Amino acid sequence: MVEKHPPPIYGTEPGSWAQLTVSGRYSEIVNRVIDENDFPPDIVEKLVKLRDEIPEQPIRHLHDPGAPDIQDWETYIKPMEGKDWMVVPWLFSEHYMYRRIMEAVDYFNLRQDPFRYQKQQGLTKNWEDIQSFASVLMSWRNDRSNAQQQIRKAIYFSLWGNQADLSLWPADKPKGLNHLSQQNRKKYLLADDSNRIVKLLSQSDRKIGRVDIMLDNAGYELVCDLGLVDTLINHQQAVEVLLHTKAHPTYVSDVIDTDIDQTISFLKNTEEDETCQLGKRLEEYIQEKKLKVKSHFFWNSPLPMRNLPSDLREQLSGADLLISKGDANYRRLLGDLQWDFTIPFHQVVDYLPVPLAALRTLKAELAVGLDMDQIREVYNQDPDWMTDGKWGVVHFAPGLKSQD
Repeated sequence: MVEKHPPPIYGTEPGSWAQLTVSGRYSEIVNRVIDENDFPPDIVEKLVKLRDEIPEQPIRHLHDPGAPDIQDWETYIKPMEGKDWMVVPWLFSEHYMYRRIMEAVDYFNLRQDPFRYQKQQGLTKNWEDIQSFASVLMSWRNDRSNAQQQIRKAIYFSLWGNQADLSLWPADKPKGLNHLSQQNRKKYLLADDSNRIVKLLSQSDRKIGRVDIMLDNAGYELVCDLGLVDTLINHQQAVEVLLHTKAHPTYVSDVIDTDIDQTISFLKNTEEDETCQLGKRLEEYIQEKKLKVKSHFFWNSPLPMRNLPSDLREQLSGADLLISKGDANYRRLLGDLQWDFTIPFHQVVDYLPVPLAALRTLKAELAVGLDMDQIREVYNQDPDWMTDGKWGVVHFAPGLKSQD
């Protein structure tokens, strides 16, 4: 158990990724929202005003009467009110920025996803990779002789699918990251607890009932995550899979409920047979209640995972394994604090009630579970290793349930 927690990450650290994000990337994201949508002039005006506030204008309360999360945000904003965007914790400023976009576009009345264009591009621009993955999944269904190996490979697909982050690399721009080959997987994987995850899923003395997945990005990554679902259910390694989605659009490409339906529809309505069959299987899993989807406003909040609300903690306690996808969820797990890189992962997340697997490609300057020799070696190869999305980790923590 960690007795003393380190301080939060702020955007004030000179030259840091957090500073670059607050001072530049936020405004770029708002500009993309303006360019990629046909909003009326009043909404464009609000978005322009938001863009021009960042980063020097003070944090203010939301002007979004009637929104279902307004009271929670009153609480989150109160200790930050009047401060500029750089001096509040980075975890807060990012969630606040995306929530301000929801305010500007009147999301809770109009229900128009301002990031829909990028999410659609995330599917169409990755069509060949999606077809290839659907073919792999079909081959696994026809060869059920090695379930553990297939589950491990599905975990790696899900991990490296996290490179498709549309807040960093828009889908209509050239892509350059692809670590799905065996050679690259070994080269760029900094921590690999996949054996422990597979062992938990495959244990003969205790049937796995439910696997929960905290989803990250829509587009190609979501297809990879749904492929992991398909593999787990196909091999009967999970009776049920529960997907946790955001309650409103955020981080450009993070999954909301409708992204699940639209992705399955995209797969099911293609002419390519193996891709179509994947979509139909996923649809059947939903109809048979083997695959369920649940959103919660906590996933859109600036709160660390340690501050799980009681209803969500109770819900997660019903899982036999919780899988966290992506960088933003990883940051929430770690509280977005300045941890020593060498502290063991399981010590940082010892507050969780269930076994946890974290699949993450690094896109922010925090990490745990590494050693100093490894860090020095990676830095010499790639000075931007913490933020360029090339490197990945597969962490596992046993959770409080294993201690019962």
